[in-house]
Amino acid sequence: MDRELFEKAAQVKENELMPAVSPLGYPSEEKSAVDRKLRDSVHGDDRFPASELFFKNDFSTPLQTEDEVLEAVRWAPTAANMQPARVVKAGNKYHLYEKHRATYNPDAMWDVQKIDLGIALCHLMCVTGGECEIADPGIAVPEGTEYIATVTVK
Repeated sequence: MDRELFEKAAQVKENELMPAVSPLGYPSEEKSAVDRKLRDSVHGDDRFPASELFFKNDFSTPLQTEDEVLEAVRWAPTAANMQPARVVKAGNKYHLYEKHRATYNPDAMWDVQKIDLGIALCHLMCVTGGECEIADPGIAVPEGTEYIATVTVK
């Protein structure tokens, strides 16, 4: 996408930011050579193993699961396939965290991974039908990891 051209067409003002654009429509039957090359370069059809993304009760117990709720988060699209979402499942609660990339800058104007986390949160809520709240459960987190939200399944 040509960001400058798109922002001009969308009439984005100087004090506004358009961090992402979502395509609408139906996928073509066949992927173009450009799409295949791009997906291959970012490993778009690969995902981290569940044990690197999901944990039980705290970050010390990896989950080795095929749980459809967690798989929906694991397969959620992310920018450059960075997969920043981490989930700690504790009873009927799914605590969502962001694992910051190595180049994360807390003073930056925006964090593209927050968009990825929004997509992961949407997948989590759609599959569980749960309720979202922002109430940090106080679980000790690895360095570079930030609490985002909790989805509770009734």
